[in-house]
Amino acid sequence: MALVFHGTPLTPREALACVLAGRAACVSFFRPDDLLEVLRLCPFIMFDHGAFSFWMAALRAGREWDEEQRDAWWRAYYAWLEPQLFHAGRWAVIPDSPGAPSQVNDALLLENPFGRSRMAPVWHMDGRIERLAYLCERYDRVCLGWIGDPKREPVGCDAYRRKMDEVALLMGNRWHPIHMFRGGVVGGDYPFASVDMTTLAQNGWRYDSPMDALFGDQWRGRLAYADRLERLAA
Repeated sequence: MALVFHGTPLTPREALACVLAGRAACVSFFRPDDLLEVLRLCPFIMFDHGAFSFWMAALRAGREWDEEQRDAWWRAYYAWLEPQLFHAGRWAVIPDSPGAPSQVNDALLLENPFGRSRMAPVWHMDGRIERLAYLCERYDRVCLGWIGDPKREPVGCDAYRRKMDEVALLMGNRWHPIHMFRGGVVGGDYPFASVDMTTLAQNGWRYDSPMDALFGDQWRGRLAYADRLERLAA
């Protein structure tokens, strides 16, 4: 049964306090708006460096994300993590460079100051399966990042499942703890340790009802929706 990390920020803050209490949450360094609330409410927290979001924002603005900017980002990320990472139920994603060759990202692994159990590397699924085996030998948890176009080839598409056949063959009968990025739709299809999704943050408001608010149970619809998402991903 995969543990579901719900992406933040989640608005309004009153809904977050009600719906995420006792659940697992993901906080991105790119959007740490809800950090203090999540630290207070959630027993399981995944921290993400937000590099992909920062990279896409730079591209939309017509800028390249150069090496100096990346290095500054990594240093700031690790400084941000340090005071909050070493508590039960918390772990973080090791920085990588989107679109960079595996040699570049392997070099970034050496800059991780927090060890193999609190930090998890990323295996991009267009890479060689041997690299996944290498990462599993050296880290207690490994993240999988699907590289298909989110609209034309999302997680769960035929190409994704063909790649997962290779992963399953490597893992055999005993899977290493694997986290699947954006993996809510496939969380029950493979023995993942955990998945993350932003569905609750993006669509939870659709389940709010004026009648629920009238009778003093304003976030009942979102609570039920969060429960349903977790059952589907289990």
